[in-house]
Amino acid sequence: MALTATSITGAVAQGATTIKLTSATGAAVGMLAIVDGETMLISDVSLTPVVGVVRGYNGTVATAHATLAPTIFGLTTDFSTPTGGPFVTLSTDQTLAWPTVDTTFYITKAGVCAITQSAPAADLKTVCTFISLTANAHTIDYAAGYYADTTSSNLATFAAKNGASATFVAKSGKLDVVTLANVTIG
Repeated sequence: MALTATSITGAVAQGATTIKLTSATGAAVGMLAIVDGETMLISDVSLTPVVGVVRGYNGTVATAHATLAPTIFGLTTDFSTPTGGPFVTLSTDQTLAWPTVDTTFYITKAGVCAITQSAPAADLKTVCTFISLTANAHTIDYAAGYYADTTSSNLATFAAKNGASATFVAKSGKLDVVTLANVTIG
């Protein structure tokens, strides 16, 4: 798919979670939208041309935008300038090998997605973020145990909320928790 150039049809406040586009034809959940240099992750297209967005994505700053601000949207792979590490969509239950580069995983399965995470190689120091784009209680099972606790801390459970997220870092062959948003470890 190619990038689509459009604009927003009304002013957007700094804290807004939706934007109305002049044209949203082809927009889909998991795509990126860039407005005035702010990257947004498209999280809902059920009311197009109004789209739900995660603001201030990939380290950009969520700011207010004026009516008719230029907007470009498309797949992450459509942007020639990298907007962060690799992006992977998880739409089925699966077992993941820990990546060798920092990676963002978007969980898009319509029902609960059950992910099993293998232990990272001892020499890896990569960071991975898992973001739910559906309102389901997804799980990530890590048998080696978060916090090095194999008996009571081996399951990350997402609240049934769009945007729930968890970030982990590999250290010495184990996974450490960096941040949790609407995710519990137990």
